[in-house]
Amino acid sequence: MATAKSNRRRTVSIQRTEAFDRDLATIMRTGMTQSDAIRFAAEFVAHGYQSAWEAGAVPDGQHPSHMLMKVRASHSQQGDDQRV
Repeated sequence: MATAKSNRRRTVSIQRTEAFDRDLATIMRTGMTQSDAIRFAAEFVAHGYQSAWEAGAVPDGQHPSHMLMKVRASHSQQGDDQRV
């Protein structure tokens, strides 16, 4: 059975900058709330770090100098018609 303490919401306080607010607004364009966007960003970077460490690309506990994100084109987007 979970205790009352483990059911409490935990919060994090961060110092916001203009760059952070721009980045957050970019993520929120997907319809996420601020909290969801921050959680998503943390999970996304953590996944990249974990993958780099497990692959041996970077020593455990160190951050990679570069990370790449692959994006698959959305099926809803169509390119310009190139037929003549």
